[in-house]
Amino acid sequence: MIRPRPNLLPQTTVYVGPTTVPPPLDLAALLPPAPTLRLSVAEVRVLLRAVLPLPRLDLRAAVALLRYQRRHKLAAYCAHRKRRLQRLEDLRPP
Repeated sequence: MIRPRPNLLPQTTVYVGPTTVPPPLDLAALLPPAPTLRLSVAEVRVLLRAVLPLPRLDLRAAVALLRYQRRHKLAAYCAHRKRRLQRLEDLRPP
C-alpha cells in the first residue's frame, strides 16, 4: 500500500477576487463634480471668440469658404423644394 506524501509546503490563502465579472469602470464617476453654467448660444459665442484665435482669411480662403457655403445652401434648397413639391403633388385631387 502506497502512503500519500505529506504536503510540506507552507499553506497560504490567496484571494482571487469575485467570481463574477465586475461592471465596466466609469472613469467620469471618479472625477469631482464640475461646476455647471447655463449659457445661451450668444454667450457661448462670446466665450469662444475670447478663447479661440480668429483665423486669418486671405482672398483664396475667403473665396473657398463662400463656394462651400453656396454649394451647401443650394443642396439644402433643392432638397426642401423637392419635398415641398411632393407634398403639393399629394394634395392635388386625382
